[in-house]
Amino acid sequence: MGLGSALALLLILPLGGCTSSPSGPAPTPLHSVAGGCSGTVVTDSVPPIWAQDGFTHNTAPWAVPWALGTPGDAVAMLFARQLVAGGSPRVDGTNNKVHWVNKDKTLNFVVEGRPYGKAEPVIGLKGGPGVEDVPTPGCWTFRVLWGAHNEHSSTINLEVLPAGTLPPN
Repeated sequence: MGLGSALALLLILPLGGCTSSPSGPAPTPLHSVAGGCSGTVVTDSVPPIWAQDGFTHNTAPWAVPWALGTPGDAVAMLFARQLVAGGSPRVDGTNNKVHWVNKDKTLNFVVEGRPYGKAEPVIGLKGGPGVEDVPTPGCWTFRVLWGAHNEHSSTINLEVLPAGTLPPN
């Protein structure tokens, strides 16, 4: 066996012992749905346990699409299914309702949003459930900020459809 083959074997062997988890069942594989952008996946798979408060079931497909922030300590529950630019209500009478949750379950937090890769415009939102109207379509970056001095943050990128568009069912 050559040096390269031996090195490859040494790198692969430790992975074999990491296939099961004694701490519980394996996580549900993600099933992507519309609404995420720039690396954020919106899914109808089962969210993390800490984000399930208020829901009465724990099986997929999940009733409300959601996106996990980066790092994985905040979630956006998209009751609106997908955001649409402009004011609420939308053309079908629904609103851009999002419920923001952080892993620490802090109630006093903020969410700031801006078009992906741009400094402005910036919208500020109070954390928790709310109607999130954004002025322009495209990919938007939302930063969930919490802690005494907003020292904790998580980023979620969501696609905003053009005004007048209806999200897919």
